[in-house]
Amino acid sequence: MAVAPVNKFLSIAVPVTPGEQKLYEVPTGTSAILLYAQVANVGVNTYPTVSFIHRREARSTGITRDIRVIKDIEIPPNDAAVLVDGRLVLEKTATTLDRLYIQGTQLGIGTITDVEYSPYSGIATVTTMNPHGFSVNDQVAMVGIAFTCSSNAGITTTIFPDPPQSSVVDTIVDVVGTSRTFTSVIGGTGAQFVDHFYNASPHNFVKAVNNSTITGGDYTHTYKSGLSTSVGAVVMGGDYVHKFVSAAPNALTIQSGGSGTLTPVYADYTPSNGNIVFKFANNPGLANGSTVSIATTSIVFQCAMNNFATDHSYPRIGDPAQGQNLTISGAAGTAFTVNVGASATTAHTPSAAAYTPSTGELVLTIPAGYPINNTQTTKTAQSGTTYDAQTGILTVTSANHGLALGRKVRFDDESLTFTCTKDGGVGQHKYPRSTDPERNKWVPITAYTNNTFTVGITSASASGNYPHTFVSGTSGGVKVAADSIRIGDNSLIFTCGLDNNATSHSYPRATDPYYRNVISIGATTDTTISAFVGRSPTKYFNPSDAFYDPTSGDLKLTIEAGYNLRGQTLHSITGASYTPLTGQLDLTINGHDFVVGDKIRIQDRSIVFTCDKDLRRTTHPYPRPSDPFSGKWLVVTVINENTIRVNVGASSDTSTHYYQSSLANCISKQGQSIRLANDGFTFTCAMDGNSTNHAYPRSTDPYYNTSVGIGTTTTNSITVHVGKSPSGGLVGPLQMEFIASILENSTG
Repeated sequence: MAVAPVNKFLSIAVPVTPGEQKLYEVPTGTSAILLYAQVANVGVNTYPTVSFIHRREARSTGITRDIRVIKDIEIPPNDAAVLVDGRLVLEKTATTLDRLYIQGTQLGIGTITDVEYSPYSGIATVTTMNPHGFSVNDQVAMVGIAFTCSSNAGITTTIFPDPPQSSVVDTIVDVVGTSRTFTSVIGGTGAQFVDHFYNASPHNFVKAVNNSTITGGDYTHTYKSGLSTSVGAVVMGGDYVHKFVSAAPNALTIQSGGSGTLTPVYADYTPSNGNIVFKFANNPGLANGSTVSIATTSIVFQCAMNNFATDHSYPRIGDPAQGQNLTISGAAGTAFTVNVGASATTAHTPSAAAYTPSTGELVLTIPAGYPINNTQTTKTAQSGTTYDAQTGILTVTSANHGLALGRKVRFDDESLTFTCTKDGGVGQHKYPRSTDPERNKWVPITAYTNNTFTVGITSASASGNYPHTFVSGTSGGVKVAADSIRIGDNSLIFTCGLDNNATSHSYPRATDPYYRNVISIGATTDTTISAFVGRSPTKYFNPSDAFYDPTSGDLKLTIEAGYNLRGQTLHSITGASYTPLTGQLDLTINGHDFVVGDKIRIQDRSIVFTCDKDLRRTTHPYPRPSDPFSGKWLVVTVINENTIRVNVGASSDTSTHYYQSSLANCISKQGQSIRLANDGFTFTCAMDGNSTNHAYPRSTDPYYNTSVGIGTTTTNSITVHVGKSPSGGLVGPLQMEFIASILENSTG
């Protein structure tokens, strides 16, 4: 037996609130016909406009289509606009969901920044961002006010008012016309008396575009200046301690005063004067004035310039003592001295510098005539080259290469071709690839013969340990470095396109590859040297979730674990000095590792001062929430060993300020910077009842098209501070009311 559908007439009468609002959604198991709908203008001398929308959603995909019934119709005072006078069929099926929306445009809309609500009296005290312009007894409409409640019992939404309703202004706080606060009686919560706490508009994450979160990147760097440091900006040569490692058999040949060859058992080199003392197992029998020569690359040392990390063979081709007859002095017993040339220390402050992030090359302009071996050569890998995938040992065959221990080489991209048994030797594979660890890196020679030299590179994993067979090498594909330099800590100052050149940054930092390490020289001219200091690769992330806290301004992004991004660190201060006239704030952090361009954030009310304005009778914690630098990142501009300096803004109170105390870990040092793709994140917002999508960052947002530093981190999330949003709702004069008649038909 058939069951007749149950018909139900429904009347809707609600105020048209600011922004877009949902009017009606077809219930489950129901089809509906909108029979009539109108909007009445109840304002005085106003001409608002209204759009009426039938929104259809494909439930399988969530894709919506807005079918505009009417758009931007203007309604005269004391008149009405009929939106529907007939039939508009609405459905809710397994595939389709229909809703009705309305959007009004009118003058006098204000943004709500705070609401204090008493559940006992039912009075709401509303504060707006700008003067609201209301008078007592004005009718107003509000939307998108978010609360948290002390009890969630019986609560279906935290966004009020729901459904929309009009309110009457009860009182005006302060002066009519300039007031930002009014009260309205909206009703209490009944016997429960549930406390309500205002929230800035909660945001719901919808989606993020691909590659929405970016770090690194090929951003233009602009050189600003070079700083003098304890070691200098660009240091060449140097009186570094040398440690003897070994001497080749028959390393010395007697040229006069005797005959034959000698094998030293020890050598002691003094870089400042160039003297080297050779010691032997037995008395060599040579007098002062006799001469000897040293075989090329026959004496091996380690050097403090790179913390004794690698072996270096001397004399190299081009060294002052190479191929020369050296006069003996200080002959006594089993030792004598020869002079092989001093290693003079010179330091230069570059007049210009250019860094190319895509290649990792740094070109420094220094005075002509700098004392350095400035010849970069090339070699070609030839037949006989081998690679051991298990050990990572690469032995390059290059006839009569003339290289020695400690010289550094770099392989051009895909300059070596091998076959591999993993695919039966069918395919040819080129190395280094863009993903290989040794790509664009200088690696030291660890062993050599006249026709081969060996370097250590990354070994294959156990699963990739397949024999490799050399096929060919690109002509000149092996670059041989010239001498090395060292760049003083944080001595080169650049700005960067990542933040639109807004701040200065010093290099090398403690996190940079060549911090306190030597750098091999590449190409040179009479006044420039080029060094490979590491590329700045672009890395992208696709957050699976995002949470924005409008009260704190923090945006938390959920990304894949192992993201390898550096978060903030916390620091305590032992003193502070504030200059009110300039806004300069000096913070004492003993033994800090801050550099120029770092950013810090000071915890609110964490640093306590007294001042002469009240004869130091009271204490004052800073920063206050109302201070201009509260919650903001500040750029470190001046540094010494124990002090950093930031500017927090001048004060009208120019009296002397005295540091009293501070909270532990009150200074947050910003972590690595990222960039959020413009309009890369989509949220809905309670301000309009989560009815529309909004893309961020917009062109008006603080971090649009610029970088933002990482704050806290977890194993799968990073948090960045993108700015507070105090707004949490809209209010405007009541100007329009929506009235509709709907027939609902049960399909059950």
